[in-house]
Amino acid sequence: MLKGKVNRHGEPLVAISLILRQRPVRFSAVLDTGFNGYLSVPRHLLPDSKWQLIGAETYEIATGALVEQEVYLGEIIFDGDRSMVYAVATNAQDVLIGTKLLRTKVLTIDFRTQRVIIT
Repeated sequence: MLKGKVNRHGEPLVAISLILRQRPVRFSAVLDTGFNGYLSVPRHLLPDSKWQLIGAETYEIATGALVEQEVYLGEIIFDGDRSMVYAVATNAQDVLIGTKLLRTKVLTIDFRTQRVIIT
């Protein structure tokens, strides 16, 4: 079980570790149920990492605009499990967790108590 919180902006947050430079680096990531990929990571984290650029894909963002983003293969630790995932590199500052990373989980967000639980 993984516990998180809802921040003052109403964003559900949980911890995730990205394996960068062969060691885990912990981040507080936003759960984005509108993003059907695995992970979105800030591009500035990747140049010195061992994450592998595998190509680019076109995505439709919330505004309806189409954007082309680089896709990387990288290693993470999420809810105690170490695994390889595809990640979209963006200019945003936040790490976003998409629904593919949650597909075997049960997600509970209680906005009233500001608690997030993933089982």
